[in-house]
Amino acid sequence: MKQLSKSIRYAYWNTIKDINPLFVEAQYAVRGQVPSMAATIQEEINSGKKYPFDSITELNIGNPQTFGQKPITFNRSVLSSMLDPNILKYQSGDVQRRVKFYNDKIGFQVGAYSQSPGYPIIREAVANFIQKRDATKNKPSINDIILTDGASSGITLMFNLLLKDKTDGVMIPIPQYPLYSAVIAQCGAQQIPYYLVEDKNWSAEQQQLEEQYQKAKRNGINPRILVCINPGNPTGQVFDKQSIVEMIKFAADKKITIFADEVYQENIYDSKKKFISFRKVANELNLDVEIYSFHSISKGITGECGLRGGYMEITSKIDSEVHFQIHKSKTIMLCSNTVGQLMTGLMVTPPTVEEGCSEFTVLQYNDECKALFTSLQRRAAIVTQYLNQTKGVSCQPIEGAMYAFPRIYLSDKYVQHAKKLGYEPDVLYCLDLLKETGLVVVPGSGFLQYPGTYHFRMTILILPEEKLLAKMKIFQQWHENYLAKFQ
Repeated sequence: MKQLSKSIRYAYWNTIKDINPLFVEAQYAVRGQVPSMAATIQEEINSGKKYPFDSITELNIGNPQTFGQKPITFNRSVLSSMLDPNILKYQSGDVQRRVKFYNDKIGFQVGAYSQSPGYPIIREAVANFIQKRDATKNKPSINDIILTDGASSGITLMFNLLLKDKTDGVMIPIPQYPLYSAVIAQCGAQQIPYYLVEDKNWSAEQQQLEEQYQKAKRNGINPRILVCINPGNPTGQVFDKQSIVEMIKFAADKKITIFADEVYQENIYDSKKKFISFRKVANELNLDVEIYSFHSISKGITGECGLRGGYMEITSKIDSEVHFQIHKSKTIMLCSNTVGQLMTGLMVTPPTVEEGCSEFTVLQYNDECKALFTSLQRRAAIVTQYLNQTKGVSCQPIEGAMYAFPRIYLSDKYVQHAKKLGYEPDVLYCLDLLKETGLVVVPGSGFLQYPGTYHFRMTILILPEEKLLAKMKIFQQWHENYLAKFQ
């Protein structure tokens, strides 16, 4: 048999031209150009290439445990015993009691499929959590709760269901979490940006909502969904009750469905602010409005990103046929992973004396949660302080979530320099920051931003806190020296 010539190239069956163009169009900046370069640099460091730093520092993503955040002991003890019953005898009586409670309903069959919407016992726990959180007499039905692989899969599921064609539009806050723009693109729908007001700590203004709605209608776009992220990602604001009231009234008046992204509801650091769910306010207003809310084990104090757990709630009465289609679509996808389901149950059901737990277990759990929270609170203050002390940078207070979204003031000379090199100014800034300090942040353009302004997003998650202080000082010195060349 003759050998094929080495010059003959393999003929791929699928090329980029064969990929769904809607998926090619989708962008996800959190893991985009800057993080990709960071991965390359780390590989080069590992291979012996010299840089001004020993390793990169990934500030581009809210991934608590990669920075050393420890999981909650009780949660992991219960979960590990569900996965391996052989170790249960070595656990405390309180852990054994919780495992028995789950085992009586689920059995040690974590490797088997659950019902497609998730274990009924966990959905019941979520319903109890929501009722207690919102201090309401109306407990959600477990038929309105679907357990998901993080909040993202629930959001994606509902976008795919509700967005029909290219004339459908989604109102998204700008800056926004890039998941939204990416999935909207994949669905072939349209983004309708409404700009948060930075100088008012990223507030959502009724006038802006109305203007963008009317502009979309004039352009032949049908606004279908209003996305509300509270606390904000990437902006870190916490909406007050009046802001939520205005958004709900706007949606009710326009007959727009609300997506309430509430995954950071435990991460509120300003003692003057508190989390108020869209569900709670809508019930108090007694308005006819459809709301889907989303929560996750990835953030808060739980911080179990890799276990992929969360839930979505259908928070209002909807058409029975639509309800059926939601459940049918989830059935097609099968159940979310059962480990994430169990961790969701643990997130919403902490150990209590009322369930028979010892004071020691309850105290240990509460102490671990308090230590994590107060550390996050301090880290939010450190980042805010250092950014605002840096010349040419301003940052609104980090009231909640896990990020800062500072504005960087770039001179016209720098902007022209960046564009001459073929970069968005904030992208070049972040690339140079990476190459010279090892700090990985995400350009504001990846989250979209008000025209003519430049930002970046960074997490506040570095541990220990002394390391965070050191990294902020490195940033501060680099920024001032870097931009001085373009004055």
